Order: sequence, then C-alpha cells, then structure tokens
Amino acid sequence: MISGEATKIGLYFGAFNPVHLGHLVIANHMAHYTELDEVWLVVTPLNPQKKVTELMAQEHRLQMVNLAISENEKLKGSDVEFDLPQPNYTAATMRHLCEQHPTKEFSIILGEDNFERLHTWQDHWQLVEDHRILVYPRRSSDAPSPIPAPSNVKDLIPRSHPNIQWCDAPMISISSTYLRDAIMERKDIRYLLHDKVLNYISNNHLYE
Repeated sequence: MISGEATKIGLYFGAFNPVHLGHLVIANHMAHYTELDEVWLVVTPLNPQKKVTELMAQEHRLQMVNLAISENEKLKGSDVEFDLPQPNYTAATMRHLCEQHPTKEFSIILGEDNFERLHTWQDHWQLVEDHRILVYPRRSSDAPSPIPAPSNVKDLIPRSHPNIQWCDAPMISISSTYLRDAIMERKDIRYLLHDKVLNYISNNHLYE
C-alpha cells in the first residue's frame, strides 16, 4: 500500500455457522488476488433471512473464525455487528463502519447467489453507488430459494455496473447445514473444517 492511500478492506459477511474451508478459500483469494489490503470476516448475529434457531451463539461463531484465520495476517475476524440493532442490515453496518473508520475504503464481498438477490436488500442501490462489490461465483447455497422478482425493474443492479467486480475465485462447495447435520450424526468431517475449528467444536460439544 502506498503511503497516504486509504487501506482497502473487503468485508465478507456471513453467519459462519460454522466457518469452513469454502469460506476460507474465498476470503484468502480476495485478500491475495485483488487490490484489497485485508479481508474482514464479519460474523452476523442475526441475518433477516436466517432462522434464529439455526444459529450457534455469536461468540462461538466469532471464536471459530478467529481460530481458523489465526495464521493469516491478511484476514481478520470482526464482531462489528454484535452491538448494532438486530436483525443486521448490511447498509446500516456500512454506514457505521464508514463513520468509525474514515481512512479506510470498504468493499463488500458477495457470492453470486446473493448478488442475484441484491435488489431485495435494504438501500441496495446506495450500497452499490458507495462501495465496490466483489462477486465470486457460487454453484449452490445453504438455503436455495426462488429469487424474488423485483417490484420495479429499476431495482435490479446490472451485472455491468462499474462498481461490480466479478472475481474468478476457486470454489469449494460446502454446506454449513450439511456440516451441522453431520456433527449431530457423529460423522467424520475432517478436511472440511480447519483443524482448530474442528477441535473447538468437539471440545465445546457444539451442534450435537
């Protein structure tokens, strides 16, 4: 980074319930193969599109993220949404972060499935106008559902918008739902989670 330039931060929002190797591959790719200086994995306490009963306590999810990225200096875990009103809306979080860190330049990292639903987000046009959106391909989703049709075609963000950057990131298609079910059924899930995360889950009897 050239002295005097704003630090470029990519924000990767997620429930991380639990964080798995698919998440880590994306975060690491964005940190090393784009112009970002760092990627923050932002643990969302309550996504308006998630059921609260599906979520492990936010403190456990943050600790698993921190364990998984502890050896990567370009990745950081963030609890910025823990003290913000819930459910958590990305637009509100972005306004808060920009106020708290005026010398940082924030971008948003999204999977293609979430990009296709971006028109349903609160203040979605403002997000796109104010921030670069880094989109990675995604073949599947934890909770596939029909994409809601926009009430107005002007709500759709064109794929060619100048603030939309498409990133050819490597993909490891892992479902957090699959992992939680496998843990409950006492299946072997090594190689799908960082060893430190796997040990943390075992030691704290999570998802059993």
